[in-house]
Amino acid sequence: MHCLTLDDFSELAAWSAVVSGQARLELAATVGPTGAALRLEFDFGEGGGFVVARRLLALQLPESFAFRIWVRADAPANAFEFKLIDPSGENVWRFRDEAFAFQSDWRELRISSRELAFGWGPTGGGAPREIGALEIAITAGPGGRGQLWLADLQLEDRTPSQPPLMHASSARAGQDASCVCDGRPDTAWCAEQLPAWLDLDFGQARDYSAILLQWADTEPTACTLLASDDGEQWRTLVTATGTQARQTALYLPDGCSRWLRLALPESADAVPPALIAVDLKAETFARSLDDFVHRLAELAPRGHYPRWLYREQTYWTPLDIPDGTLPALFNEEGAIEVQRAGPLIEPLLTIDGQRVTWAECTVAPSLLQPPLPIPCSTWTSDTWRFEITAFAQGAPGRAWLFIRYRLENFDTAPLTARLQVALRPFQVSPPWQSYQGIGGVAQIERLVWEQGDVRVDERLALVPLSTPCGFEALSLDAQSRREQHQVAATHGLATAALRFEFNLEPHAQHAIWVAAPLGEHEAAHPRELIGMAHAVEAQLNATLTDWAERLGRVQFQLPDCAQVYLHGCQGSLAHILLNRDGAALQPGPRRYTRSWIRDGAVMAAALWRFGLDHEAAAFIDWYAQFQAEDGNVPCCVDRHGIDWLAEHDSHGQFIFAVAEAWRFGGDRARLEALWPAVCRAVNYLEQLRAERLTAHYQAPERRACFGLLPESVSHEGYLAHPVHSYWDDFWAVRGFKDAAELAQVLGDSQRAAQYGRLRDALSAALYVSMERVMDERGIDFLPGSVEWADPDPTATANALTLINETHRLPIAALQRSFDLFMQRFRAVHGVNPVPWTNYTAYEIRIVGALIRLGRRAEAHELLRVYLNERRPAVWNQWPEITWRDPRAPGHQGDLPHAWIGAEYCLVFRDLFVYEREADRSLVIAAGIALDWLAAGAVQVRGLPTRYGRLDLELERFDGGAVQMRISGAVRCPLGGLWLAPPVPGPLVSVTINGQPSRDFNATEAHVKTLPAEVVLVG
Repeated sequence: MHCLTLDDFSELAAWSAVVSGQARLELAATVGPTGAALRLEFDFGEGGGFVVARRLLALQLPESFAFRIWVRADAPANAFEFKLIDPSGENVWRFRDEAFAFQSDWRELRISSRELAFGWGPTGGGAPREIGALEIAITAGPGGRGQLWLADLQLEDRTPSQPPLMHASSARAGQDASCVCDGRPDTAWCAEQLPAWLDLDFGQARDYSAILLQWADTEPTACTLLASDDGEQWRTLVTATGTQARQTALYLPDGCSRWLRLALPESADAVPPALIAVDLKAETFARSLDDFVHRLAELAPRGHYPRWLYREQTYWTPLDIPDGTLPALFNEEGAIEVQRAGPLIEPLLTIDGQRVTWAECTVAPSLLQPPLPIPCSTWTSDTWRFEITAFAQGAPGRAWLFIRYRLENFDTAPLTARLQVALRPFQVSPPWQSYQGIGGVAQIERLVWEQGDVRVDERLALVPLSTPCGFEALSLDAQSRREQHQVAATHGLATAALRFEFNLEPHAQHAIWVAAPLGEHEAAHPRELIGMAHAVEAQLNATLTDWAERLGRVQFQLPDCAQVYLHGCQGSLAHILLNRDGAALQPGPRRYTRSWIRDGAVMAAALWRFGLDHEAAAFIDWYAQFQAEDGNVPCCVDRHGIDWLAEHDSHGQFIFAVAEAWRFGGDRARLEALWPAVCRAVNYLEQLRAERLTAHYQAPERRACFGLLPESVSHEGYLAHPVHSYWDDFWAVRGFKDAAELAQVLGDSQRAAQYGRLRDALSAALYVSMERVMDERGIDFLPGSVEWADPDPTATANALTLINETHRLPIAALQRSFDLFMQRFRAVHGVNPVPWTNYTAYEIRIVGALIRLGRRAEAHELLRVYLNERRPAVWNQWPEITWRDPRAPGHQGDLPHAWIGAEYCLVFRDLFVYEREADRSLVIAAGIALDWLAAGAVQVRGLPTRYGRLDLELERFDGGAVQMRISGAVRCPLGGLWLAPPVPGPLVSVTINGQPSRDFNATEAHVKTLPAEVVLVG
């Protein structure tokens, strides 16, 4: 063991300062306990954020290591981070202490390799090997100001320099203890008799995380591993039961000792096993149980483990009834996770005695009947096809997941098949999705096969509807098996399977059905499934019919080239329903099983616009109960309670959601019941705004904040540093607008006038602030916040679409904002793309903004890319974070992300119709693409608008003329209808119901009566 000095802090120029927002950091040379030191003087001011001291440092890390640095401080207990960044700059490992003890006396801080957790990046995990930079960061908790001193940064190399000394209780001639470390596969240690032991003496304390034992044969071998610091007192680390494998891999978390002992127990009918090799692994080998299983996958043939264990991105889709609670997950390879963070139900296939995995054939995800959310995974070879399909059926709290495995023989010769429906200790979600138990290993302590069903840790997990041939324990990689009705394993890595065997004649097929309970089933035995094996196909057809009705309440007939657009919308609507928890709308099926009013208001808006009224109304009725007495609307609610994080968009979004329920539902009783909650939310917004109407904010340096809402973190880009976010103010404007409208509906003229004044005052302050920031910062685009003056077209787009402020925004800066976005978009997604790592598909809402700005071609340019980057496209879904490399093991947020899906539904609807508040009109066909009409007619029936349900037909004739028919249960709004179909060149003539019209401009024709048949010539 030796130490290498990495920095004696004699060269201040090696360090640079990085800060967020308005935080300040100054670096200065000073004196440490034995030499030079670096002082960090920081000030978070009135806000939060972070400060970082960064040093470029090219360094290869040893197998076992720790960092040592001397520190002292005078500062509040903010969060402290020590970070390593690899040479690419994309992968980060960090030690983080949320409330660091900033002590005034010098002390040595030692950070071991185990304490450096993987933070983020496309490698997806593992231990750091090579670094390109090092960072010391302080993140505001209480904030404030302070100083941190750093001195004598060293790397401690703990890699052993000598092999261990070996001692054994006994040995046969020529098979002594030294044979396990001679590197030869033809020698082994073998004791004369059992019990026996083998000791390893490292000479000093050694860190380790796992041990691999290589045996000479595959007979079951039981063993115990013990540790000692003095060679006298021993503690048991792990006991392994017998396995039929040549290698025993044992996980040794937080292992550190001078001695290790491998003990082989006495056995009446066993002879001493021969041990070929002992391979003790450093702590960087397996710093977690997830890492350990990753390492086992590296040692096994590819395909014997789930894809994510090879550090490749994996994709999944949800499975549930539309009114369920927590959905199951179905991944590309057909593995299924039923319970949250639960084990996999995974098919293991053997054809003609040869194991076949997903890695050895063509695997294609699909939908059984697109776009209905019944997923499939099909494995194909030259002679056979294997398909996994699953669907959910039943009532909330009593639903079942049915899984069909079907093998078809294409060949002219018969084949024999063995299918093992295995329960394996892995989740569908990979470790880079980790959050409160989600992602990685799913520990199984005990598996039991009894009374016709399989139970995992006493919980009903699997019921065969087809008759199995047996139940067998499996090794972790499923390479060995033995018949056994109960299975237990160390560290919760138990694995077992139902076995089915059958023969298939040429061109024949065979299906096997199993079922798993969704949610918390009360029944001790699944009696309701008795006799269902023959009826399950009928249940599948009923499920398809149910989904088709729900997703088809608005009827579309589109040309083939537009079907992908429609499927994206209907698939997204399905995912909004699948992610529901009762009335709660949730953006994700696993990590984001929480209900944000931000996400929910947008999802409800999408549901209203496609006829799913009950689900949309139920959400706002449910969410209203969590409002505080003072009117504060919580940003988020989940099964654990209410989250009162200061996110000031929530109040306007709540009012908007209530208004949408009135505009699209027309239920006056509901509006009257929710009206007091709306008034309280308005009052709360008024109180918030009053905090920025004081003389303090009339000072020149703070004038841009005058009249706005206070700082918040409601915009996710501002989590590190709360700022005055215009996103909040736009939503407050929307809330005041809607409150004034609802007051008029209810005949409350006094409040209508009051809320109108609040709307106008905030709107005026908002636009003055934006113009002031643009002028002070010298920018020509719309900023996203006061403090950062940041370009944020994704947030700005919201001001044009749901908030409907297009006519008030400064047009030159507005257009410039989207010009800059299109430049970046084309640079990233064009023919010769610039390097990029990831982006978020929230950008989809920009399509709606471009349609409102008359930029139809660019809207479709974006849509084509976003539709192409669904993951996977056939499942009609987007993750929150899209990585350039689809297999890069990077955090995805959640998948499918129903808020992003809802944003897509809204822009898809914008293609056909949107409401324009400036003139109280409907704009029709402003997003329909010319190539759609070139390919065929476009028809829509029953499309909800604020003015009723719209029927629309468009057809193109020779010469470019477009005929439109507008009808349905829709009333003509006060401002009429503006028709904007795609015609070649400016409009030159318009005919309405057979009569020429002069009420048109270059791009739009005005219609004031319904129904209308219109011919437009360009």
